[in-house]
Amino acid sequence: MRRSATGPKPSLPAAALMTAILMTAGLVGAVARADDDGAPTQRFAVEMTEYHFTPDTIELEAGVEAHLTFTNRGRMMHEFEAPYLTDVQVNVETGALMVAALGLAEVQVAAGETVTLVFTPERRGEFTFVCDAREPSPHMKLGMRGHLIVH
Repeated sequence: MRRSATGPKPSLPAAALMTAILMTAGLVGAVARADDDGAPTQRFAVEMTEYHFTPDTIELEAGVEAHLTFTNRGRMMHEFEAPYLTDVQVNVETGALMVAALGLAEVQVAAGETVTLVFTPERRGEFTFVCDAREPSPHMKLGMRGHLIVH
């Protein structure tokens, strides 16, 4: 895990992260590689548009740190909501900000913005994720959902 150049990572309780609206620079494509310290990492880029996640299936290896970067290429705010992350240590990274929390309910990504979630998946299986935004219509009902598969 990276440390901020300005000191230790801030930590907030899960309730404080129920909704996070965050901005950063984006990545494109899925890559598996070693991090700066040589530890293996998984990097996955997901684009959000009206009303899709692309790709809509994210496959990860258990026990290997994952960096999921969500870039909103749409015209409206989208969300990433994954019940899998409600009891997992997650770092939410944006340009100059990193917030660490035990559990994450949802992340909102404004149009044109990007957010990266960093966590280590442990529990294996297939899990659902959705965009639960409701304006102007419920995004999930219009097809904005996907699958997180942990091997």
